[in-house]
Amino acid sequence: MTEVLWREWGDAAFLEARELDRPILLDIGAVWCHWCHVMDHGIPGDPVHTGTYSNPEIADAINRDYIPIKVDNDRRPDINARYNMGGWPTTAFLTPSGDPLYGATYLTPHQMAGLLESIAEYYRNNKDEIELKLAEYSAKGQEALIENSSSRELTSAIAQYVAGEIRRSFDRAFGGFGTQPKFPHPDALNFTINQYAVSGDEEQRRIAEKTILEMASGGMYDQFAGGFFRYSTTRDWSIPHYEKMLQDNSRLLSTCLLAYQVFKDDQFKDIAVDVKRFLTEVMLDIGTGTFAGSQDADKEDEYYGRPLTERELLPTPFIDRTVYLDWNALAITAFVELYKQLGDRDALLIAIRLYEFLTTHVAPYHYYADSRAMGTQNQLTDITALLGAALDLYEVSGTSKYLSDARGLADVALTELYSHDVRRFRDIPQRVVALGALAKQRFDQEDNAHIAQQLVRLSAHSGSARYFNVAESVLKSFVGEYQQQSYFSSAYAIAVGYFLAPPVHVVLVGDIAAADMEELKFAAYRTFVLSKTVEIRTAETAGEYLPDPDGRSLAYVCVGTTCSSPVSDPAVLTKLLNEERKIGITI
Repeated sequence: MTEVLWREWGDAAFLEARELDRPILLDIGAVWCHWCHVMDHGIPGDPVHTGTYSNPEIADAINRDYIPIKVDNDRRPDINARYNMGGWPTTAFLTPSGDPLYGATYLTPHQMAGLLESIAEYYRNNKDEIELKLAEYSAKGQEALIENSSSRELTSAIAQYVAGEIRRSFDRAFGGFGTQPKFPHPDALNFTINQYAVSGDEEQRRIAEKTILEMASGGMYDQFAGGFFRYSTTRDWSIPHYEKMLQDNSRLLSTCLLAYQVFKDDQFKDIAVDVKRFLTEVMLDIGTGTFAGSQDADKEDEYYGRPLTERELLPTPFIDRTVYLDWNALAITAFVELYKQLGDRDALLIAIRLYEFLTTHVAPYHYYADSRAMGTQNQLTDITALLGAALDLYEVSGTSKYLSDARGLADVALTELYSHDVRRFRDIPQRVVALGALAKQRFDQEDNAHIAQQLVRLSAHSGSARYFNVAESVLKSFVGEYQQQSYFSSAYAIAVGYFLAPPVHVVLVGDIAAADMEELKFAAYRTFVLSKTVEIRTAETAGEYLPDPDGRSLAYVCVGTTCSSPVSDPAVLTKLLNEERKIGITI
């Protein structure tokens, strides 16, 4: 039986395409993607979805007229970001140099057969026209990049706009945003929680509360094993798409803990504890201390479609044990937050062990599989998530290594990824020779917002204005663009709010193992302030923050360069922080 002769993305495949003068057929999928598997192998007994790539006639046509390349979305997010055609699987037809000719998502055998013939014929007969159009497109893209790099001022109008877009898009009947399919959008939820905490806007609170509780009580949440599915196919969250992702569950765990911290409602604590159960019982590899990337969506009728009592007797869907650097770093952040908000010491130990594995065995590569690190090095999402994890661990331990690591990661980002021309971070380092669209610099607003916020945090901890100034330049560079993305600019609005709010730096001085230090720590962690950072120092490292001569643990609350008198009472510390709580961006 004829099979598609898939190549890996690399020099050899592109050289072959150029030498044979054939277009490239790029298939982007994922191990958790149900319709990717259908396109590869079909659905038994289904007369329409019989398997596109397993069809011998289609395989013959692909092998004859194209150079087929298969890419895993999770392992090569840099390729996916440039070629994704709106979902998975992505089916992209490219020139031999990697420029897009046409794209689609899932294609039945009948649809694919027609496209293979028409695109091959179009490529053979219209090469001059294709080259001219691609040149025009490239020139326009460069002009837009130069035009959009101009900076403007950062103001509270950014938060006001995003809050309005969230209100406009909010589904008041079922929560969430839009109709269907519905995704969780943790950045949008974090923004609404922040805005309620800063301004007391009850509508923002209702948006966050209803969305989280509707998701957690419906089909979007696995009521048996715990954990959120990736998205819902229906408006009311009743029918999910059944894959579960580490990235989504880590971020939503952090969101639930933020909701618990601000709203003081045990419902959000209970959801967080159950998400932790899923992550530790299903996704955690006890041997390495790492989390798997995803759990499959296949066999949904055979497994997820059965009553919960029957599921107990069935093997769980396939789990991809690939260790992704950014997703695992996000898990560290979530598990540190479990410690901060709930006092969960086991979660902290998991986070510390995971950080050691990532920094020892994975970074700076994107993923770890088959006992070795692989993938693109120094990707922006990897550096940002690990930088955040390092600062999180520094805040709960006072260990200088974590702060040193954070500075090192930020410096790598500034050296490898920061463009002084447009004052933004690109998603991957520039290469002298890069294949296809990887040669084009990509400056994602959401990713830039995330690293800008971490750089502001790092500046507060390190005392270096350099990181703060870069964050300011990055955020200003997007002022002319954020309105194009509606509530998808939530991460940007959060970062701008964090930047504009007066920096509140809590310094705790004393014996980290002492009981009174423990009380001060949790008072600092559990009181919400938009731009708060917490630092632990011993008597030996106290510096200008004088230790107590009687050995008591002390807390200093500093706003900018002005610090409070030292306090030893957790209740007084909480009161001081609450006084700063509502200083920030109001809407």
